[in-house]
Amino acid sequence: MPTRPLGRTGERVSLLALGGHPLGRLADEELAVRIVQRALDLGVTYLDTAPSYSRHRSERRIGRAIRGRRDSVLIATKSYRLPARAALEELEESLRALGTDRVDVFQIHAVGDAEDRAAKLDPEDGVLAAALRAKEQGKVRFIGVTGHFDPEVMAGCLDLHDFDTALLPVNCADPLHRSFVTGTLPRARAKGVAVVAMKVFAAGKLVAGESPRASVEECLRYALGQDVATATAGFDSIAQLEADVRVVKAYRPLPEAAQTALVERQEPHPGTALEWYKRD
Repeated sequence: MPTRPLGRTGERVSLLALGGHPLGRLADEELAVRIVQRALDLGVTYLDTAPSYSRHRSERRIGRAIRGRRDSVLIATKSYRLPARAALEELEESLRALGTDRVDVFQIHAVGDAEDRAAKLDPEDGVLAAALRAKEQGKVRFIGVTGHFDPEVMAGCLDLHDFDTALLPVNCADPLHRSFVTGTLPRARAKGVAVVAMKVFAAGKLVAGESPRASVEECLRYALGQDVATATAGFDSIAQLEADVRVVKAYRPLPEAAQTALVERQEPHPGTALEWYKRD
């Protein structure tokens, strides 16, 4: 599995990261655990989850899967609880669910508008305050921020604190509507923040149906070509995971002309009918 630096952290991560949201939704817990274990076997080293993914179920399943292998992976989790005390309590719940004494990346989760940003990034009593306290206690190694609502709001986050990572939407439709690729990634790049790409398939909508807007390979190659550290994907089956791993292991950048053509194929952009998570 190819790897890239995780920004300025000194760590390297696999080009493909495991997104934990689907793991919590799966009816078959044993399948969820096997998906994580197979991902580790195939060289995936970055696992992204959250307590809000089915009320810690995703974290618990990841915790089961990594027993005996904790030191071979980087675990990222999140919180959006306020005030800081509540976020710290949630982090403790996450540590218990994951079966570990620390997480590698603790992220201020789902920053929305400017008011939400001010509350969550309050260094005295916001989620950021909780993250800083947890880092001092050795329960957190790196601090990140996530958001998929507004690229300008997320760019502002990067000006307010020296984050280690930023989890952002990166896909071939993004440049056509409230773009994180053009509106946030340049700020992250300038500040040395590691971008972890999410919504690579626009929550599956880019590759769904009989006439998909793009192929899985095109989506992954596009996202990995945008100067990101890694791209997260969630899986409902081991076959799906293995197919994505094959693409990433054979990764080669899309030529600039092919990238442009792929983006142009997404026109006209249907707004939130495609990227439902963005501000309309």
